[in-house]
Amino acid sequence: MAILIVVANATLARFFSVAPLNANAALIELEDKVHPSSRLHGRDLETDSPSRVFDSQGHGRHAVEPPTDIKEQQAEAFALELSNYLEEMRSANRYDKLYVMASPHFLGLLRGHFRQGVTDLLAETVDKDLTRHSVEEIRAHLPDFM
Repeated sequence: MAILIVVANATLARFFSVAPLNANAALIELEDKVHPSSRLHGRDLETDSPSRVFDSQGHGRHAVEPPTDIKEQQAEAFALELSNYLEEMRSANRYDKLYVMASPHFLGLLRGHFRQGVTDLLAETVDKDLTRHSVEEIRAHLPDFM
């Protein structure tokens, strides 16, 4: 049985594997995925300055706010990218059980994109951002019986 552990936030995803049925098994880091656009400030992501409109009364003008936050759009894009990657890995039989640890908001975004096949293999989620933690600290948040 192959176990995959994903530790993620809106800018970074770390992928690990672990030997099943060994309470003291160390995590093996397989790869990292970085989403550099999510690290930028919102103003750096926008290509143009906001649109400007005239007030219907008076002579003033003001900027029009974009309908959604650009940082949120980038986080949503990364969540979709990761969920598609997890589906590709599932289709290639690269894991039988999945554990996901992610910052609470990003975990919600990820779950919103998971396909049924990935959801069926999802053993547990942890709503914590552990992307900058050591392998030992990440392992401590996983069940001993995997």
